Amino acid sequence: MEHTDVQIREEKFVFTDKAKRLSFILMGVGLLLALIGYFTYHPSIEGFTDEQNHHLPMKRLLGSMLFNGYFFFIISTCAAIFIAISQLANAGWYVAIRRIPEAMSEFMAYGAGIVILVLIVGLTTLYHWAHDGVMQSDPLLAKKTWYLNKGFFYARVILFTSFWIWCAAKIRQWSREEDVNSTGLLDTTYFDKSFRLSASFLFVFAFTFSMFAWDVTMSMDAHWYSTIFTVYNFATGWVSALTTIYLLTWYLRSQGYLNIVTDEHQHDLGKFMFAFSIFWTYMWVAQFLLIWYANIPEEVAYYKPRLEGTYKLSFFFNIAMNFFIPFFLFMRRGAKRHRGLGAFVGACILIGHWNDCYLMVMPGAMNLATAITDHNPTGIIETPSQGWGLMELGFLGLFGGLFLFVVLKALTKANLYPTKHPFIMESALHDTGV
Repeated sequence: MEHTDVQIREEKFVFTDKAKRLSFILMGVGLLLALIGYFTYHPSIEGFTDEQNHHLPMKRLLGSMLFNGYFFFIISTCAAIFIAISQLANAGWYVAIRRIPEAMSEFMAYGAGIVILVLIVGLTTLYHWAHDGVMQSDPLLAKKTWYLNKGFFYARVILFTSFWIWCAAKIRQWSREEDVNSTGLLDTTYFDKSFRLSASFLFVFAFTFSMFAWDVTMSMDAHWYSTIFTVYNFATGWVSALTTIYLLTWYLRSQGYLNIVTDEHQHDLGKFMFAFSIFWTYMWVAQFLLIWYANIPEEVAYYKPRLEGTYKLSFFFNIAMNFFIPFFLFMRRGAKRHRGLGAFVGACILIGHWNDCYLMVMPGAMNLATAITDHNPTGIIETPSQGWGLMELGFLGLFGGLFLFVVLKALTKANLYPTKHPFIMESALHDTGV
């Protein structure tokens, strides 16, 4: 398509009272649902003692907080990674929408705070390995004592997330300073700073995110491990971040903002959503099929409750939402440029990957610890799933409303696109071709 009227001008986002009310309503309703869910959850599972049943409400509360916080945290973190990768690749097309992932990355501090708070309050409640004496009495876990211990665990999580948050903040800062202090499109001072930091950020992130995923989600089932679990976690966060950028771009354009953003940019974001939905599916299949085919007891133990147990509905819902819907509905070129269809597919992807995080955390979080015996060598009792309930949905609303508020508030802090970025004209004239 031809761009005949490209104007690089100041565009300031106005955070309307209507949008603020929506975010506050989501937070308020979400908190109310979570509280109602907690105080009305009185499990009485056959074969469990009164004490075991008594522990389940708190485990479900903390587990729901953890997986919801983790979901929004990895979305905001992958938004920062999207900027770093694009910066390092010298990409030009994304510059017109760059301020959207920048705004999303401001939620990182809030998301990390939620995750760390739950880990501090509920480590022994949620993680079997954190119980006193478990690591020493379990032959398999005893080999992991050097890594899975409380002090080293907390140090890793806090250090890693702090470094990521600092990198994202510096990249945002230099991007905003560029609008004010740059002498023009040929001035690459701030571009070069971001380029160098992005290189370091990505290098460190590749290693530290692996350990972060092992710690927060994989160690929930400490007897099990997967060599591609980190990539699987990243795929979930990555495609969710791309989808959120896609939906926010549509929203801003529908409100009359982003005058230089066209269907060409929307189309490229849609292609990313489609492609990485396939990538996530490849990771899912690669992990599942190898374990299923090998049929090794300590490996299939992870999938048994998810595939054959009471999480079975969520397991197959995961595939439908994260693969079949984006694959069949977003394959056509025009679908990625259609606002209504794009919103539907985007919502399905986000719900699907929220459910994916639910499956990563809740089955392990709801298990109960017991004495190790010959009949139960792991010392774990599986708890039947209650399915999504008010607590899971409540924290989705609470953290989703907070995420919306933080992101929209962050959009007001700078021009809606970097007016003096060296590649801004390339982005404004972007054309995907036919």
